[in-house]
Amino acid sequence: MTERNEKQISRRDLLKMLGSSAAGMSMAKVAGLSGAATALLQGMPAGAQSRVEVWTGFGQGRMADALTGSLEQFNASQSEFVAEHIVVPWGEIHDRVIAATAAGSPPDSYRGWSWIVGDAAIGALTNLQPYVEAANVDLMDFWPATLSQMKYQGDIHAMSISTIVQFLYYNKDRMREAGLDPESPPTTIAELDEMGAALNDIADDGAINRLGFAPTVPAKQTWDWSSAFGSQFWDEGEGNIAVDEEAMTALLEWYGSYADSLGAENIQAYAATYGGNAFGRNTPQGIYYTGLITMWVRGSWAYNDMGEYGPDVDFGVAPMPKLASADDATPGTSNGNMYFVPANCANPDGGFAFANFMTESPWVAVNKALVDSVMPSRQSLASLPEVEEREGGWTILARDEILPNTLQAPSFGGAGFFGGALNEAIDNVMFHDADPATVLADAVSRARREVERLRG
Repeated sequence: MTERNEKQISRRDLLKMLGSSAAGMSMAKVAGLSGAATALLQGMPAGAQSRVEVWTGFGQGRMADALTGSLEQFNASQSEFVAEHIVVPWGEIHDRVIAATAAGSPPDSYRGWSWIVGDAAIGALTNLQPYVEAANVDLMDFWPATLSQMKYQGDIHAMSISTIVQFLYYNKDRMREAGLDPESPPTTIAELDEMGAALNDIADDGAINRLGFAPTVPAKQTWDWSSAFGSQFWDEGEGNIAVDEEAMTALLEWYGSYADSLGAENIQAYAATYGGNAFGRNTPQGIYYTGLITMWVRGSWAYNDMGEYGPDVDFGVAPMPKLASADDATPGTSNGNMYFVPANCANPDGGFAFANFMTESPWVAVNKALVDSVMPSRQSLASLPEVEEREGGWTILARDEILPNTLQAPSFGGAGFFGGALNEAIDNVMFHDADPATVLADAVSRARREVERLRG
């Protein structure tokens, strides 16, 4: 998942495009009708199956195969709807859904992430609260942080199939080579810095041959490291961005320390050499599978990549290290994988039926969520025997040690802009020796103005 950028539009802008249909409910739902009555209103014979158009980016590989199986399960589970899948690249799906919604032709359901608040605020999502209540969905079964992400102004606007947590991945073979205990990964930022330095293989000219650890590789993970340093992102009472300035300043100083020790240009050159395809995520030549990096932070979704592309790598996973002195530090953020029902879609009833099925089906939990190496968002499904018995123990780590203690990934309108502003601040510290407190204040100020702009 990539952070959203400055392409967001305001509520006023989208409402102009949507016109009077921005409410996102079908006429049948507004009238309190569903099922056969909805079918009749839409001009279909009673009892006919209505098409549910589903967009995701799952185009190939094990995750795509698992989705195909989930669609087949949904279609076989009931006789009212038939789900049909359309592949849209992940990097394009959100913008294309927004454009289709404005044009009056969005899918009935699609997969995305934590952009509920921003999209609901501009009228781009169907309010699912009436559906949830009619279906007697047990909302308390969802992880608390995930449930919070599913809501806008107290109402459900998305259904979460699974929840991503962050792991510290580490190559045990490389740790052994350096004389480190492969069963004792770092738990604090200080330990991470010390071990990472011991694992670096640096040429005489400063070029990085093999990297122990750097916080910008494979990505900056800004939200996750911010939470590991003890910062929050949002003030609910004020309704705007608020951070722990001391924690965030320390974070920017930490990024800068890696520019000082390794050289920002050397880190950049390493990324330029190996950074294609997310540093080789889907190839056995990737840095994760060849010992070119020893420790890195990535979502739990990367766990099964290790077995697929690096079956001979002896690796482990652990919670993200935290700043020892930060009382509010958390092991990164958690982020729900969401199914949405766009406003203006042709079949909101079917869209919700599919989205709800994906969250409540034990088959999907075992054969889709776990295949994607993410934890089911419903706690009851996360306690299935198949979850307990998953090879490698990652499920127990995610479920029992990490998920209950994470900070939810930001989902407010303007979060993508803020993430981009923080990334700019990091670059300015690393490459231009900027003052951390100054660039932080600028990033926060600009992002707060963006929140107000999006509010319309």
